[in-house]
Amino acid sequence: MTISVIIPVLHELIRDTSHIFGKHTGSVSSEIIIVDGDPAGSSVNTITDDSIIRLIAPAGRGSQLAAGAAVAGGEILLLLHADTRLPDGALSSVEQAVANGASWGAFRLGIDAAPLPYRIIELAVDLRCRLFKLPYGDQAMFVTREALSAIGGIPEIPLMEDVTLARALAKAGQLFTLLPERIRTSPRRWQHDGIVKRTCKNWWLLLRYLAGVKPEKLAKDY
Repeated sequence: MTISVIIPVLHELIRDTSHIFGKHTGSVSSEIIIVDGDPAGSSVNTITDDSIIRLIAPAGRGSQLAAGAAVAGGEILLLLHADTRLPDGALSSVEQAVANGASWGAFRLGIDAAPLPYRIIELAVDLRCRLFKLPYGDQAMFVTREALSAIGGIPEIPLMEDVTLARALAKAGQLFTLLPERIRTSPRRWQHDGIVKRTCKNWWLLLRYLAGVKPEKLAKDY
């Protein structure tokens, strides 16, 4: 079983992906696909690891992830943000979850910062995932190719592609699992906007999306 790790990027400096993956990957077969949203390829042109598959696609996580999925050779797709770090043994955990019957899932959120408010956010996200089967993209979502094909693929929208994908998979009755390990995602948006403001903005974007506001409009406010 092969896992295709798809990483959408835009104006990121990525020479290799050694800093993204944890230790103890075991014998899991994998490939890495990095999809640049910059037509000039400013991110993929900095990659020095020849084993990485490099693509350019229209900017927007949905479009970039869909482009990566189109060339992926794995039976499992792991959708990873460039500022998210996987825990040790992450690929083995994903492979085992699928072997146990899961069609899709995600890791628990871990924010790479010490203050207590971040721990509260993490626990709130755990609760959201357990109650509503609604992980976000910064939790390194994974999905089997079979389950993804059954819902028509990754939605090519500029924002909320993760929510749209999760809701479609849940509606289709695909089996979800929340893995016990926590990823480590960058706190930069919370630090830039402030924890309370960023959290409220995320919820406001979600509520507007659920109320029918187009992702293109939401992307301008993100």
